[in-house]
Amino acid sequence: MAFSFFKKDPKERGDASGKSGARQGARPVGRPLPGPVNRTPPVTGQKPAATTTTASPDKELARTLAMETAAKIDAIESEMARDFLRPAGSTSSEFPNSAANSTLARPSQQPVPPAPPPVENKSPPGLEDLLTNIDDWQARSNAIELQGEGGGSAIEETAILFANGLIDPAEAGLRAAIESDSLGDAAQRGWLMLFELLQQRNDKTAFESLTIEYVLRFESSPPAWIEYKEEAPARTPSGPAKPAGAALIVLPEAIDAGVVKHLEQLKQQSLVHQSITIDASNVRMVDMVGAELLLRVINAFKRASHDLTVVGADLLVTPLRAAVEAGRRDPSDAVWMLLLEVFRLLNRQHDFEETGIQYCITYEVSPPSWEPAPTNLRTREAEPQAPRPAEPAVEGLQWRGTLRGEGEPHFGRLIAQARTDKQIVVDCTYLKRVEFATATAMLSMLARIRQAGAAVEFRNVNYLIAALFSLLGIDAVAQIQLRRA
Repeated sequence: MAFSFFKKDPKERGDASGKSGARQGARPVGRPLPGPVNRTPPVTGQKPAATTTTASPDKELARTLAMETAAKIDAIESEMARDFLRPAGSTSSEFPNSAANSTLARPSQQPVPPAPPPVENKSPPGLEDLLTNIDDWQARSNAIELQGEGGGSAIEETAILFANGLIDPAEAGLRAAIESDSLGDAAQRGWLMLFELLQQRNDKTAFESLTIEYVLRFESSPPAWIEYKEEAPARTPSGPAKPAGAALIVLPEAIDAGVVKHLEQLKQQSLVHQSITIDASNVRMVDMVGAELLLRVINAFKRASHDLTVVGADLLVTPLRAAVEAGRRDPSDAVWMLLLEVFRLLNRQHDFEETGIQYCITYEVSPPSWEPAPTNLRTREAEPQAPRPAEPAVEGLQWRGTLRGEGEPHFGRLIAQARTDKQIVVDCTYLKRVEFATATAMLSMLARIRQAGAAVEFRNVNYLIAALFSLLGIDAVAQIQLRRA
């Protein structure tokens, strides 16, 4: 049975039969809303008061946060499929793997893509128009205008494309600049960035071939190949991970806007598998956007004939509880609703009702009523994780993998240490990439830390991340030490 992960529940569409007492567009109590919610009942017969300059700053801030959260969710959903069971192969990648098995001697296989044409006013997209090219959406939403021409512009353009996850076009543009000898004084820097791009896509053969040309041209030692280590590698259960005929999707450590890619994998697996298993064992942080997306997926399975098993659902309770606070009315109640849904899946009625009371106090509306989870939704305890081998201690903090979204938990740990230490060292040896939006938030955070009297030093930063930091001005508020060759 085909189902849509972002289709509204049929019960929410209003009663078209015209029965008395039916209210058009009414939503059942406790249903998650598609955007930030304001569950306070409107005052009958009164028009909303016009905004004045005497409005409470707290209310203005809450209104601003609500609008920003709504825009963020709408931007994600504008590129996501409401029908997760659309046939595979209906979308095509805007950037093919043009750089695979390439060497410097070859001409640029893929030029830097031109700017997208102006968007025309069209009717809202249908079910088949969504969930296409998430990376392209991220690139365009984070794009900035480059100033100037020549080597500096090519370096900056490569840094921006890479920050948005567009490794192939970043490499193609950089190769074109190197081959045309247009980098000027930034030539050696461009070569070192090219080495990093080859390493990012794990092309060790091309990396080693490039070292010979580098030595002949610059008469210096080339960078060494390193094996990246992730912050929280995907756990492989020691026992049977899933029942026969099921597909396994392992959720990341942070459930934020980046979880879209994992849900896209889930959609593809749903085309060929009747049973889906989601492993939530690694989850350590959930924000409002990620909670909204995950909640809609769970609600979609309620209306579908597919089976869903959530591994480690009990481990989701801790980060979900940490993200809400009784009495604090967030712009969206998605985290609250997801927490209630997890308690329902775990059949923990007492915790469900206690949390419902706190939700009622916070939003001043009736909470969802208890009812057992559908039979096609199940949970299973996470398998014990094998102990990780001890690693050499490093001075200060250590960042690994890719920084996405709000940069948590890395930013939180850095801010916490800045309260006690005035000299902070962050080792970035295994930090692969920082998303553009995350880097802009990082600039603001570092500026506040510096104003508070603390100094931050990032060590062993790869050349691609360093180029982004230089473009945004992060090197003006923190010390940046490049990775040694």
